[in-house]
Parts: sequence; structure tokens; C-alpha cells
Amino acid sequence: MYLDPRWVTVMVGSAAAFGALSPLIHARRFSFFAASLPHSALLSVALGYVASSTLGGHPAAWAILVSLPFSSILVHLIHRGVSEDNATSVFVAFTVSGSVAVIHYVLTNYPARVSLWSYILGDPLLASWEDAILTAAIASVTIFLSSKLLLKEMSIGLDSEFAAVSGIKVKFHNYLLALMLTAVAVSLLRVVGFVVEHVALLLPSAVAAQLARSAREFYIVSILTSVLASVGGLVLSVYLNVAPSAMLGFLLLLFYVVSLLTGG
Repeated sequence: MYLDPRWVTVMVGSAAAFGALSPLIHARRFSFFAASLPHSALLSVALGYVASSTLGGHPAAWAILVSLPFSSILVHLIHRGVSEDNATSVFVAFTVSGSVAVIHYVLTNYPARVSLWSYILGDPLLASWEDAILTAAIASVTIFLSSKLLLKEMSIGLDSEFAAVSGIKVKFHNYLLALMLTAVAVSLLRVVGFVVEHVALLLPSAVAAQLARSAREFYIVSILTSVLASVGGLVLSVYLNVAPSAMLGFLLLLFYVVSLLTGG
């Protein structure tokens, strides 16, 4: 069995990034928002391709750039008093409708130049060295930032009013976390795909919450769970000739079931 270093790098790097963000999502009760992010990411990728074809530049850079206003508007709506559930529902409605419209435009105008299936199903086995380097850089930045933010995000999640009185800039952290999640989701969409990205963002912290006994353990177990599922998924996918992202999702689900049975 052969494992290309590029495959390992993109799978481990993306898993580490998602595993590092998952505890923040759990602590802030951002699961509904995080679950909606792949819809925004798919729309952003399609818009990024159109912008790149029209104006030049790298499609991934355009995708990240166009994705950030969507999340910013969502957070702004919440700050204006709209409930998080309603604001996220509006966000999903817009991004899903926009995704269908823009993807249809791309497929009918650039049929031979782009494959959106790689973003829907995930395609790490076609990763280039550029993809590998980018994924490693994203993972490094994400782990650095999330480790610095974890305790503050947990404080806000427990009691936002007390956190604000304690000097934490809650509104700033709302925007920061939303933009971090969006940028990572868009950047790594091709690795795990639109379908499995929901699982990759949410399940690592769900497993860690069953097993960890401290904030530090919670963070570390989440990352290790994600990376272990990613490596195991890659090995099994090559051996069984199935999609790596599918095996990643199955293993994360298996880990969660085991954590429910064995956790305190």
C-alpha cells in the first residue's frame, strides 16, 4: 500500500485544523452556525472561481475574500437582536440558494475547466504540493490562534455577560470566531468535501467532551481524535478503494459512539 506524502499532509493538516476549531464551536454553542458553514463555503468557492476567471488571481484567495462578508453579516444580525437560530436560518437560505445559482452558472459556462464535484465529495488524493503546503500553513495558524482563544471562548460560552464585565470583548470575539471558522471551512473544503465537513467540524469536540476532564484535555483530545480519524480514514480508503472523506466521517462517528459507551 502506497501513501503519498501529499495525501498525508492534507489529511492530517485539515484534521488538525478542524479538531482545533471544534472545541471553540462546542464551547460557544456555535454548532448550528458551524453546520451551516459548508453551504457558505460552497458558494464562496464557486464565486471565487468566477472572480478568478474574470479578474485573475488565485480562486482560493477569492473564495476566502468573498466568504468573510457573509459571516460578518450573520454576526451583525445577532448583535442587532435577531436570534441565532433565525439569523442562521436566513444565512443558510441565502447561501444554499446562492450556491445552486452560481454552481449552475459555472457548470454551464466553464464545463471543461472546473470540477465542483471535488468540493462536494472531497478529493485529497489529487492534492498538489501547493495544496499540501497551504493546508499545513492553515493548520499551524489555526492551532496557534485557537489555543490562545480557547479559555476566553469558554468563558464567553459559560456566561457572556460576566465575560464582558471581566474585560473580554465579546462582540469582537464573535466576529473573530465566525471569520476564523469561515476562512478555514472555505480553505479546506476540497480536502473533506461539502458533505463531510459538517462532521469534521462538530464530532471531534463531541468525542472530547465525553472523555476530557479539563479544558486542556478537551482541546488536545479533540485534535487527536480528528487526526487519528483522518489517518485511519486515509489508510482504510486506500486499502478498500473508497473515498477518504467518507472513511473520515465513519471513523469520527465510531469514535463518538465508543466515547458515549466508555466516557464518564
